[in-house]
Amino acid sequence: MIKVFIADDHQSFKDGLINLLKADREIEVVGQAKNGREALDAVAIHPIDVMILDVDMPLMNGEEALVAIKKLKPEIKVLILTSLNDKALVDDLHRNGADGFRSKEAGIADISKAIKRIHQGYTDYLLRSDEEPNRITIRYTGAHLSSQEKKVIQYLSEGLSTRAIGELMHLSIHTIESHCKIARAKTGAKNVTELVAIAIRQGLV
Repeated sequence: MIKVFIADDHQSFKDGLINLLKADREIEVVGQAKNGREALDAVAIHPIDVMILDVDMPLMNGEEALVAIKKLKPEIKVLILTSLNDKALVDDLHRNGADGFRSKEAGIADISKAIKRIHQGYTDYLLRSDEEPNRITIRYTGAHLSSQEKKVIQYLSEGLSTRAIGELMHLSIHTIESHCKIARAKTGAKNVTELVAIAIRQGLV
């Protein structure tokens, strides 16, 4: 059971989200807050796996709460929900340690999926819902890579071929290609070029 805490100053939105999440048997909402200060205080009281923060809150906004929570309890995953859809904001949140980002316009299934993904150790950013193909989508996806996978990606970033990497690592081409395939699955990369770009951006290598 994933223990979730929700901080949002819009009570009607928060109530609706809580009611919808209650239908998911893998998620338990353990508390709620109306500002970032209350959310920060809650981490010392409640057992929390995932903290959901609205960006625009009184007393302490979501970004300030994010930084404070990550400093106090870095093991807590943080999902940002907001009505703002700004790439610069997403980049700032990512740099400050947010594990995920969703627009409040996203469907409950997408929010539940994001909760589960970041709880598993991934980072998952979506600027707009996948259900809105005409809207701009920005996604960062990261994962825990093995030392072998990181080494392969590092060599790929240097422009080496799979054959050359295999010779350096004393592994078959098939094994190198298998490492690439697994790393792409973990990161959500569509190809090797995107895999390298994601790994560098996320600091995975």
